[in-house]
Amino acid sequence: MKGGVILFRGSGADARRYLESDRSRADDYYLEGGVALAEFAVMDGAGEVVGEGALTPDEYAAWVDWINPFTGESMGTPRKPGDGKRGSPRFAEMVVNAPKSLSIAAALHPEVSDALDAAQRDAVAEIRRWLGQHSVTRVGPRGRQEVVPVEQLETVAVVHKTSRAGDPHRHIHFQIGTRVWAAGAWRGLDTAALFKQQGALRALGTAVIAAHPGLAAVLDRHGLTLDPVTREVAELEPYNAVMSKRGEQVSRNLARFLAEWQERNPGREPGPVVTARLTAMAWDHQRPAKKPTTLGDEAGWRRELDDAGYTPNPPRQPRPAPVPLGDLRVQQVASRALNRCAAGASTWTRHTITEHVTRIITEAGVRATPAQLRDMVAVTTRLAAEDCLSVLPPGVVQPDHVAHLTSLHVVAVETRLRDALQARATTGASQPPDVSHLARTRGLDADQARAAAAVASDAPLVVVEGAAGAGKTTMLGAAIDAAATHGRTTRIVTPTKKAADVARRELGVPTDSVAKLVHEHGWRWNSDGVWTRLTAGDTDPDTGTVYTGPSTQAQLQPSERIVVDEAGMLDQDTALALLTVADETGATVALVGDRAQLPAVGRGGILDMATQVSVVVFDMTTVHRFADAAYADLTVQLRGGENPALLFDRLHALGLIRLHDTDEAVREHIATSARDGAAITAATNDEAQALNERIRAERVRRGQADDTRTTSGSDQLPFGAGDVIQTRRNDSQVQVANRQTWMVQHVGDDGTVWAKETGSGRKHRATVWLPPEYVAEHVHLAYASTAYGVQGATTSESHTVLSDALDAAGVYVGMTRGRTTNQLHIVAADLDDARDQFTLALERDRADRGLAAATRAANEAIAGLAAHGPVERVNAERARLAAQIKHAEQQTEQWERAATTLDRQRHDHDAEQQKHRTALTAAETHVEQMRTDIAHPLIEQATNDGTAYLASRSQLWEASATRRSARGLGKRGADRAVAAADEAHRTIETAALRRWGTLPQTSTGIDAWAEAVAGRQADSDPRISQAREQADRLRDEYQQLAGRQQRERAALQRKVYGKQRPTSAQAQAARWRARATGARQALTEIEATPVTEAARLLRERDLRQRAQEHAQERARQQREVVERPTPSPGHRPPPPARGL
Repeated sequence: MKGGVILFRGSGADARRYLESDRSRADDYYLEGGVALAEFAVMDGAGEVVGEGALTPDEYAAWVDWINPFTGESMGTPRKPGDGKRGSPRFAEMVVNAPKSLSIAAALHPEVSDALDAAQRDAVAEIRRWLGQHSVTRVGPRGRQEVVPVEQLETVAVVHKTSRAGDPHRHIHFQIGTRVWAAGAWRGLDTAALFKQQGALRALGTAVIAAHPGLAAVLDRHGLTLDPVTREVAELEPYNAVMSKRGEQVSRNLARFLAEWQERNPGREPGPVVTARLTAMAWDHQRPAKKPTTLGDEAGWRRELDDAGYTPNPPRQPRPAPVPLGDLRVQQVASRALNRCAAGASTWTRHTITEHVTRIITEAGVRATPAQLRDMVAVTTRLAAEDCLSVLPPGVVQPDHVAHLTSLHVVAVETRLRDALQARATTGASQPPDVSHLARTRGLDADQARAAAAVASDAPLVVVEGAAGAGKTTMLGAAIDAAATHGRTTRIVTPTKKAADVARRELGVPTDSVAKLVHEHGWRWNSDGVWTRLTAGDTDPDTGTVYTGPSTQAQLQPSERIVVDEAGMLDQDTALALLTVADETGATVALVGDRAQLPAVGRGGILDMATQVSVVVFDMTTVHRFADAAYADLTVQLRGGENPALLFDRLHALGLIRLHDTDEAVREHIATSARDGAAITAATNDEAQALNERIRAERVRRGQADDTRTTSGSDQLPFGAGDVIQTRRNDSQVQVANRQTWMVQHVGDDGTVWAKETGSGRKHRATVWLPPEYVAEHVHLAYASTAYGVQGATTSESHTVLSDALDAAGVYVGMTRGRTTNQLHIVAADLDDARDQFTLALERDRADRGLAAATRAANEAIAGLAAHGPVERVNAERARLAAQIKHAEQQTEQWERAATTLDRQRHDHDAEQQKHRTALTAAETHVEQMRTDIAHPLIEQATNDGTAYLASRSQLWEASATRRSARGLGKRGADRAVAAADEAHRTIETAALRRWGTLPQTSTGIDAWAEAVAGRQADSDPRISQAREQADRLRDEYQQLAGRQQRERAALQRKVYGKQRPTSAQAQAARWRARATGARQALTEIEATPVTEAARLLRERDLRQRAQEHAQERARQQREVVERPTPSPGHRPPPPARGL
């Protein structure tokens, strides 16, 4: 993601037009045609989406006008522009951009397109979540406001796949509503906090896309490599210029056709049909055979790329293996993030830590899901923040967006730096040399003469401040000559190599950047801003060679004067290194600069510290640069920044204020009216890039710049012969300096650029050859620049564009570049609005001026903020109740799960028991049935045998009785009868005994005997034995089952109830459900009560509770007194222990 947050202040209709103007009709998604809709989402304070849907064009416009699209409820009445005030900001916007080469890949491959869509959606989702968790608003009267988290935040995302010109440009307009719900009402989003969060938001969006596993996998399948640092597709990056150039051509054509249409149709706006026709004409103009059949389709873009030499399956670029997130050490990432924070500022916000943590993770080339990244960033940020110190006093509010964090390293470096400056300031020096003759011959004013004498002296520390155009260079030239007459040499060093080169040409003495000088003396620093120093014989980590000490040219002599020009831009680490080297060599130091101009890029405040410890500070306030003496005096007042409204009116009276309706109007005016060589200052790189694009288009139209043979630089804008470019990295081999400007002479087929130096004022300007690799990474158009690009320049005229991002230093620098005219351009409703914007700009001071200033700024930022106000109390109670509800619901769910588990176990046990019981019953029934079946015929046989036995016994008994009564011849017959009966009886008896084992005794017991003997015989049947064994086994299993189930019930009860006495789980669930209901009712009552009233009720409740607790404590103490045993008579307490 590139670019920052911008505030949109127009109406809903304006917003629709704005979105429409930023994409081509080739896009599948647009508002005016009603095909694709704005994706609307609502986040709660935890970052969770609590509502989402698609908005129609009318609903989107209503949302911009502060109408809730879901409920139709008004979220407030936006202020309209007028009466000297701008309209209310309706939303804040960030644009989630895909790099050009990635957009090209998506245009070429539908699968990449889908994967990029998913990655961008995930990036938006993570940004939304983060904003929901960290956005704040302010509640309460001025002087007693509270910073409170939002409870509801609304966002809109609109996806565009092309630029306005129709070339591939994947981007999402992510809009953050400025109306948020908090503390029971719709309130304004704290946009000041949002601006402090934008670095973290950009880093987060970039990280999600760069680490996205799905996107990486699809690119890999197509032989494409996404660089995690540049975010470009390495194999397609060479074609960025082709697409950008083609898009610029179409954009120029479209602008021309639109202007012509509006001239023919005054007062009308072109609708969708007309715009689509004009867009097609723009593509077709002068290239009828090259127009894609469908703008933005794969075949069309393939033809465009084919013309540029593209072939499918380009050679794969070397790619490092992706890094698993788990391979990163949290402590190491946290430490590196703090190093970067300390290198950038004296104090920082928690969001700054998040930004650096996220960037370090991205640079490592990780592959991770958004959730994994989110957790890693959160944990690492928390760890790093715990290692910070706060410059705010304890007990005060410490918002995350206020820069109040610092580190022991920052404190230590600044302490050493102040001590070094103090030591030099308090060391005596001889009388300054007399420079009166030089002053007369060179036309020095009094301020210049005094400053020159001081710089030429042998004072260990001299501090000179000079207004823009006060003649610091002239003064230094005189000081150098004066010092030379006393045998002292002078060396000029500057924070930038470009400034050093200018000083060398103008003063004719050894010059270099401060960084180069301290580097020669062994100082090294890495990309995280960590400084170390080599000693002779050490291995240089940058080159791998042995460091042997400073070169002859870099060796300092005792009493040599080191003059640091533009000293206000010197950062603390570099300054400490320089002072250390000066102390070691006996050199003296002069700091020359202007605190009203640009500060250090990093931890600064060197001039502030030096002026505080110095007895005398030489201030040059007579301005010589400007043709108009009145304007010269005005710039001195502008430097002081006092009474900005009056300054604005004076600038307006001089005709130097120009108002515009839109940003586009500003760019159009500057592009068509600014002279060649004018200094054009914008607040941000994005603003400068937009100006550069428009100015170049105008130069191409006039024939001043070639558009047939071009290449593009780091800004993705094409340039050719006749264009002005700027190099952005010192390179001794190429022989260019950072921020040096050049006029392009020729562009080679491979992208090599030949350029001639411009703006140096030298008669014989240098010519350089810039290799394509350097051009792609470190060159961009330079018609417009930020204030850092124009500081030190002097031109005939200047144009400065005022925006919310421009601060006092930027205004002052921009408005002091032109000798004859310096215009300030403002987009404003009227003069009063412009005056307010100007006043706000002069009140903005983003310079880092050391810990003392940072501490004051932090305290000013929280001035009027209440640390423990009513909203905090109500929110704490709401959080407590919400936590109580959550806990009660969790307990309810837990007990309901326990009851379900217990019921399920009971059911399972019953089913298992029933199964075993059924099997056992069946087995036992089987045994009985089988026994019956086997015993039945045996019983019948036994009955027969028993009956026969009893009958034979009766017959024997009867025969015996007959024999006893027989007489005579009848006795013999009776004997024979007895014998026959006995033999028959014995036969039957023997057979029955053999068969049954026993004999029946009586006829009445024969049935029982028969059943008994048959049963015994049946029981011995192997079939009965087997069946009984089966039944016995099932009976044992049933008993084991009962034991196991008893143990399982006990184990589950221990798991459910722990050490508590088992109770009814359903009853426990009901009790917790009731608690959740009660807490929810209490929360509903609080949310329905105004905040101040709710806070009062809570305070009264707290007082009652404390009184009750106090009464209970008194009662307990009284009980202890009553229950304390009375000592027996004569009892004495033991003597106190002796000794220490």
